[in-house]
Amino acid sequence: MPVLINTKEFDGGTQVDLENGVPLDLTDDQRQQVVLTKYISNNPARADWQPEGEWIEEVTSDVASRKRNPRIVLEKEGRGVQIDDGLIIRLKGTLSGLVGILPGQPPMTEAQVDAYRDATDQAVPMYQQWDFRVERILQTNGPQAREALARSEDQKRQAAQTDMYNAIAKAFQQGQAAMNQEGEISPSGEQAYEKGTSKLAGGGSKK
Repeated sequence: MPVLINTKEFDGGTQVDLENGVPLDLTDDQRQQVVLTKYISNNPARADWQPEGEWIEEVTSDVASRKRNPRIVLEKEGRGVQIDDGLIIRLKGTLSGLVGILPGQPPMTEAQVDAYRDATDQAVPMYQQWDFRVERILQTNGPQAREALARSEDQKRQAAQTDMYNAIAKAFQQGQAAMNQEGEISPSGEQAYEKGTSKLAGGGSKK
């Protein structure tokens, strides 16, 4: 069962710190739903890291794979959370126990592992099962901030292009004027540009 959440609506006069995030209200039921499960090998030689206590992760979109139904859902929209929704979701993972995992088989409880060993006399690799639940959700101005950043980057790009065109035009003008003074009435564009850039760099102003 997915966790259904609702974002808050803020009017223009509401003083909220969306940049740092506003916590959404979560019920006990929402906090108790398992939305993600991860497995860590119980063999230290196979696992380069083993969490202790609580395993905390933060995500900005639904955690379900493409083949699964959404696990963290916006109730009004009826879809999984996406990065453009501007939500920061804090997940808390807790160790629920050990399970055995064989290729192509669902996780086996310890009792099932014991029964399998008795029947086949074969070992079963054991894994820690970590279940993740939603601990906190912050609503931010993520979409608006990204849109503003995109506008800012576009403005910077346009300003850089304008500066480049102005610099080229100035170099041509300086080169044309310098070469006319030296007696060359119809210099080529390449000559004028090279002369202008040299003059702007200080190489053509000897007295």
